[in-house]
Amino acid sequence: METGTVLFEITKPPTPGGVKLCDPNAGRFVRYQFTPAFLQLRQVGATVEFTVGDTPINNFRMIERHYFRDKLLKSFDFEFGFCMPSSKNTCEHIYEFPALSEEMISAFFGGGGAGVPRDFCQG
Repeated sequence: METGTVLFEITKPPTPGGVKLCDPNAGRFVRYQFTPAFLQLRQVGATVEFTVGDTPINNFRMIERHYFRDKLLKSFDFEFGFCMPSSKNTCEHIYEFPALSEEMISAFFGGGGAGVPRDFCQG
């Protein structure tokens, strides 16, 4: 957090010819590739950017769950409230990392299985 170093960046690929994709799960699940040094950090900031279509959204929520080998490590529930139509929105999340044992770090790099699904809800 103090250095402002970008550790990784994820962007949604552009759709060819402006075609809208109708996959409800598109962009819902992100699989990260972390280095051992990343897991030694105590705090990380993440910026999320999303756009809203032509219809306003009331009571918008983003639920984020961090898993390792199907075990829930941490869950976050972000409430945005009202989002204007045709708007581009940005928010920053600050994550406090739990201390991980050497055994957990070894398992993390030995077999993978880490993921972060994001659920977007209109409440």
